[in-house]
Amino acid sequence: MKKIFIILMLTLSFSAMALLGFGEDKKDTSKEKTAEECKIPAFAKAIGHEDKWLLHNGCPPREDTKKTEKNASK
Repeated sequence: MKKIFIILMLTLSFSAMALLGFGEDKKDTSKEKTAEECKIPAFAKAIGHEDKWLLHNGCPPREDTKKTEKNASK
């Protein structure tokens, strides 16, 4: 009976860890995206979701890139 109880507890604890996200590695968000990776595809432009596509893919917003380009040209 003890073995069944131990197996049940181990199974439930691993399931709870998976559901709650314990033990997941943190993503490295410090990597900067290249211009090629942040090129907005045609389908996102067609439906007007350019900003959402950039946000979802970890690219900087368009306003920031425009400001950066202006500052670089000065």
